[in-house]
Amino acid sequence: MLDIMRVLHVGIDDAPPAPMQIGSPDAASFRGFEVDLLERIAADLNSSIVYRRALWSIIIGELISGKIDAICSAASITPERAEQVDFCSPHLGLKLGLVVREGQHEAPRVLGVRRGTTAEFYVKRMSPAAERVVISESNEQLYEALRGGELDGVVDDSPIARYFSSLKAGLRYVTSYAGTEAEYAIAVRKGNDELRLQINAQIAKLEAEGTLEDFRRRWFGTSNFLIA
Repeated sequence: MLDIMRVLHVGIDDAPPAPMQIGSPDAASFRGFEVDLLERIAADLNSSIVYRRALWSIIIGELISGKIDAICSAASITPERAEQVDFCSPHLGLKLGLVVREGQHEAPRVLGVRRGTTAEFYVKRMSPAAERVVISESNEQLYEALRGGELDGVVDDSPIARYFSSLKAGLRYVTSYAGTEAEYAIAVRKGNDELRLQINAQIAKLEAEGTLEDFRRRWFGTSNFLIA
């Protein structure tokens, strides 16, 4: 009997959150921490991956309706999201961090954040000194606006913030915010325990054999589960 390979339909953000995902899934150069993770999980589950790229709100709706099987796109576990989806075991820890321009020392008055992220909610609650909050669908646009002087700072997940601050000349990573510890995890449809448990088993295996540690070191320069 032939061993039939199944297809996993995975939703990712329309603006890929580097270095979790870099580039387009339609290109051979598509890469990143979560790309490595998904490819390894899929191979061990004898599955192939079809990516669905769309805005976060659309992806969530498609997961709930069953049009896709999972979401893996720098998705932080939050109580609000856990009411809509089931999360698998976490694969990366993080904090929120602040990026500013080189030579800038005053507190930022105009902050940029991604729409619908924990950074947006944090800034609106915890940064009353900010005169204005600029919301964008794209990390790339935010960091370019910061370089161009349209923003004084960008608040973002620390793995993404550190990546862009090292990639974009003239930017520096300033600090991580205490009390903002979070974890990324793959999300599946509510009640899809079969797929959730299969993914959890693979994550546990990759953690035990050191493969996840290798992935973290490759993409973040550290094997520390919590990005400081």
